[in-house]
Amino acid sequence: MRLQITKMVLMLAVAGLMSACGNKIKEIEESPDKMVRAGMQRMMKEDNQFNFTGTVNLEVGNQAGANSADKNSEVVAQQASSASEELSEVESDYYKQQIESVNRVMGLISKSFSIPFTGAVDMPKGRMEVIPEFRYESKNALVSYKFPVYLDFNNLSMYVDASVITDISDIMNQGSNPQWVIGDQYMQLAVPQDRVQHLPITDLLKSLPKSVDDGYAAMAPSAFTKVAVDEFGKGLEAKYQVRLNSTYAMSLKYDVAMLQSLSQALKQAAAKAGPDSKYQPQDYAVLQNIVDGLVSIYSGNDETANTPFGFYMAQLKNNSVPIIYNFYFDSKGRVIGTRTKMTLPRDQIKELKGPINIDYKVQLEYTGSPKFTMQPTSQNSVNIGSRLGMY
Repeated sequence: MRLQITKMVLMLAVAGLMSACGNKIKEIEESPDKMVRAGMQRMMKEDNQFNFTGTVNLEVGNQAGANSADKNSEVVAQQASSASEELSEVESDYYKQQIESVNRVMGLISKSFSIPFTGAVDMPKGRMEVIPEFRYESKNALVSYKFPVYLDFNNLSMYVDASVITDISDIMNQGSNPQWVIGDQYMQLAVPQDRVQHLPITDLLKSLPKSVDDGYAAMAPSAFTKVAVDEFGKGLEAKYQVRLNSTYAMSLKYDVAMLQSLSQALKQAAAKAGPDSKYQPQDYAVLQNIVDGLVSIYSGNDETANTPFGFYMAQLKNNSVPIIYNFYFDSKGRVIGTRTKMTLPRDQIKELKGPINIDYKVQLEYTGSPKFTMQPTSQNSVNIGSRLGMY
């Protein structure tokens, strides 16, 4: 009898080990694109309450090696020469000096300027906070400005703690324009409540996870690759890392697919709306028209080509400048961090020596009760929109 029990225990143990190994193998062998899509869905549907920290760093200069740098310098010299051909000798020298000054300033900024940030997300309650810090640090110098921002999606309100600016403007306005003294209050920009109550924001938010997934589904699976965890990922204690090799054109494709998915969801919700429904078809149409307008702009359609933003989008539509997205996962398949490396297109700033690179890192800390720094209310906020006569 004891022998039978021992055999049974061994069999259960082996079965458990096999099951665990099977799950592990399945997780490891899951395609990289599906890992990203599943991780993002989990973030938005299940583990959708978290705090985050991160940094944005700028770097001006070519990192591809000396040969590329030399080549880039030659191109810059040619551009400067071409631009100054029709100028007088004095004007030409002044133009070149200005270019050199711009490059020196950009180099200084890239070494000393950064944007660390913190924030919180609580999707079930429809709120988000981000606190960017614009920081300049150099020898014997430290300048820091914080602009906390709180978003309330339920009421379509944005609150800003602009005390870094309003402290000075309050002093200037105390005598001449006392109505513009902000004090310790938050600045609020909000859609009027009589309009908000007719906008199906909750339905829009419910459709967001699927639209994000449709955006990633529009990208080629081959663009996603599983790679060894890098130093940043090791600092997060990540188990897996997936890299998405994209471009500006591919990112626009994602944006269009996501927005089209949202538009379709609103259209379907409008078709199901009955006479007794909280929102009517015309309510959904308001949001759908806004989303469709964004689709038109991001698609670079003819009707938006003459607008400044439409012209810019049209330029990006065929832009092959790389954007590298990295996703870091824990053993549960949760996205615990991201890192984006991108180079700004230089079509309009060709005089700069080398590209402008951006390194954008984010670390997520999942918690059932994210900590918010700002607690805006009607008592501690000033509605700037009403004071400006916007509504």
